[in-house]
Amino acid sequence: MSSPPADTPDAAPPERAGPRPTRIEAWLERRFPAYGFGVVFLLLLATYVLMAASPPHAWARVITVVLEGLTLLVTLVAARSGRVLFRIASVVVLFAIVTALASLAVNSSPDATGWFFALNVLLVAAAPVAIATSLYQRAIVDIRTVMGAICIYLLIGTMYAFLYASIGLIGSQPFFAQPASARLPIYLYFSYVTQTTVGYGDYTAGTDLGRALATSEALLGQLYLVTVIAVLVSRMAPVGRRHKD
Repeated sequence: MSSPPADTPDAAPPERAGPRPTRIEAWLERRFPAYGFGVVFLLLLATYVLMAASPPHAWARVITVVLEGLTLLVTLVAARSGRVLFRIASVVVLFAIVTALASLAVNSSPDATGWFFALNVLLVAAAPVAIATSLYQRAIVDIRTVMGAICIYLLIGTMYAFLYASIGLIGSQPFFAQPASARLPIYLYFSYVTQTTVGYGDYTAGTDLGRALATSEALLGQLYLVTVIAVLVSRMAPVGRRHKD
């Protein structure tokens, strides 16, 4: 009887490169299977709900950083990224959480600063790179592959939302042409409306940089859907045929 392919559920998960795992790393690798991006998807949904619907409170930004840091670490484990990279990311996440907690003593206002959003851009940007690298090296296309690609799409929208917010607060001009003050839920709304090219028009970028970024997000979002997602879905093999092969 031939052994199952390396990516079938019956096969052993791929080994992570790097030094021997610590107890925590070993537990995470047992707890989160290779390419288990469903957990990442749930964490992204939880982060979205928090950012879009949470009441304005200073603690909300701390919880947001915690969720994003957890999402990044779980992503690196599911993508079977190297342990050295995971440890570096752990230090960065810990630094981000400590910084967010320390900011409460300096700024108890519910409104975050532009540098806070810039830090969130860095936390979010690493996850889609790890997922894309993992999926590129994968030999088959199944529901876990598609789930990973969907997570990348959601991460792109979240990353742009933080990027818009950081530009709007750090720059000398407001990001939006509309005079109303914008908070994170508005930036998140604008990002996903732009990414999906819905184009309601109630919020529009008011600067050249903002318009250029919005255009790039719209193009990236549409090209990603009609190329990456469409190709992956079309290449999905039925479970029975995968086991037969």
